Amino acid sequence: MERNLSINDFNILTQHEQYDLVFTKGDFVNYYLKGATRYALYSLFKFFVEVEYNVSRNRIINLKAFEEGMLLDKY
Repeated sequence: MERNLSINDFNILTQHEQYDLVFTKGDFVNYYLKGATRYALYSLFKFFVEVEYNVSRNRIINLKAFEEGMLLDKY
């Protein structure tokens, strides 16, 4: 993988490649719980990735990459 992957390049990767990058190269920032869902924030290259994880089902539900805005404000 490239040293400084852009958010657009990240978004066109396969889901497996995105997960691999987030969990091996990303820096964990913070998390919060909302009901049975845990939202974890990672810093990756020059953007952020939010991982949505359903605790009761023990499953990742969604992954969102972003640079700023309301998603970041939650943390």
